[in-house]
Amino acid sequence: MNSPGGIVEELVHQFTDPFAFYRELIQNSIDAGSTRIEVSLSYRPAPKQGLLLVSVCDWGEGMNRDVIENYLVTKFRSTKENDLTKIGKFGIGFVSIFACKPDVVTVDTGRDGEFWRVLFRADTTWDLLKLPEPLEGTRVTLHKEMGPQDYDHFVEKSKASLSRWCRHSDVDVTFCAGGSDGSAPPTPSPVREPLTVDAPFQVEHVEDGTHIIAGPARTEPPVTGMYNRGLTLLETTEPLEPGVTMKIVSRYLEHTLTRDNVRRDRHFSRAMSLARDLVAGKLRQQLPTELRAAAERKQGAADFETLFLYAHTRLKPKQLSYRLCGGGSVSHEALAKNASEAGFLTLSSARTPLVDRLIAAKWPVLDLEWGNELATAIAQVLKVKRTVVADEQFTYAAPPDVPTPPEFSGALVSLLKEAGAAVSQVEVSQVRGAAAKLPFVLLDALSRPVPDEVAKGSPFVRRAPSLLCFNLEHEAIAKAVPLFSRAPRLAAVLMARLVLVKASRLDASRDAALTRWALT
Repeated sequence: MNSPGGIVEELVHQFTDPFAFYRELIQNSIDAGSTRIEVSLSYRPAPKQGLLLVSVCDWGEGMNRDVIENYLVTKFRSTKENDLTKIGKFGIGFVSIFACKPDVVTVDTGRDGEFWRVLFRADTTWDLLKLPEPLEGTRVTLHKEMGPQDYDHFVEKSKASLSRWCRHSDVDVTFCAGGSDGSAPPTPSPVREPLTVDAPFQVEHVEDGTHIIAGPARTEPPVTGMYNRGLTLLETTEPLEPGVTMKIVSRYLEHTLTRDNVRRDRHFSRAMSLARDLVAGKLRQQLPTELRAAAERKQGAADFETLFLYAHTRLKPKQLSYRLCGGGSVSHEALAKNASEAGFLTLSSARTPLVDRLIAAKWPVLDLEWGNELATAIAQVLKVKRTVVADEQFTYAAPPDVPTPPEFSGALVSLLKEAGAAVSQVEVSQVRGAAAKLPFVLLDALSRPVPDEVAKGSPFVRRAPSLLCFNLEHEAIAKAVPLFSRAPRLAAVLMARLVLVKASRLDASRDAALTRWALT
């Protein structure tokens, strides 16, 4: 009987996650040259406490008696010192299996014609036994009594641990678990996942021993992952590269003695230098193209927001694109020109009938919520202090179902021109948008939206729109409409008075002139 000594109990406490033993065992299997590792769980029910069996099998080089006695059960010694093809360096990973408090642990292994079983008890004492049959590689089996509910919990924790530590493993790692009713494990499923980051796009750098991927992060703070042979060394939200999420897989990176960080040595510094060169080079070069693609992609709103918030402080304004409501994109030059002339940015988060009219009129409506972070960033880039929501700022009128009586419109145009208004066309239709509750609005043309201040403006000012449209939705206008056909001259006088009153242009002399004209 042998004992590794009291130091084992101290070492076990370094593993804050008791399920980190999967990482350590798989790390050892990879270092042993195994290209396949199988993790399986099974349960043997019993009246009181059933038995959990956890098996980690590999087909690596195995161990002979010398390796077992001088390295496996001797802490702080390792056969992997100064070997960059190996992940483990400190010779203490195997003790992590005792963090989940097993009743018994067996290690079956063979090498050089020797086949051994190392039997560890709960108190970490061990015996070395000869195996009667040959064995390829190494099989570590954990035995622990527990109830069926605890077994189900152990299975879920095992899945999560393998996904966390081994999802990018260089070798094939599989997992399967039987049921808590004692049913056999199903066909093993692979643990490995593609090497990707949570970003709208990613770029990569590959050289001997190192593989780096990076992309603008969808979430803040961004996550940086570091791996050796695909096994997780560290996943952190440290601000290593602002706004960028990265994964660095390198055989040169090593974990610390406590397994909770990566060693910040010259290998770490070089890996970070390569990552920053990748961000400043390929990522920055590809950013304008990806930004425009996200702006034009139908389902790309979230990606566009991520990319713009990252890009607007890193690219030149002329490299930026903007997402339009209803699809498509607009260049910085075109949007800046429109915003400068209008004095505001036009936004809408929904494709409304008014937005359709603006789109038809080639007016850029950005696919944005008013007041959010993206809208604020865009306004800052364009140096525009005012942003408006399309349906709250623009007005239009659809072509009328019934033509406006020409006698009425002709008479009203004459009266208003005589009074000094720049009106050459009169229509009666349904007004939509910001000025939908007014009796009349000024427009450039039917179906063409105009800004709120234009629609509500005075026809007596310079450069006022020449189309005066009465609103069928307004109660007073709706009641007056029959008069437009039955008594067009009288209707023209009444509507002229309405326009003059709204413009504060009706005085006693002009009112008398309108009355004389109506009686002529």
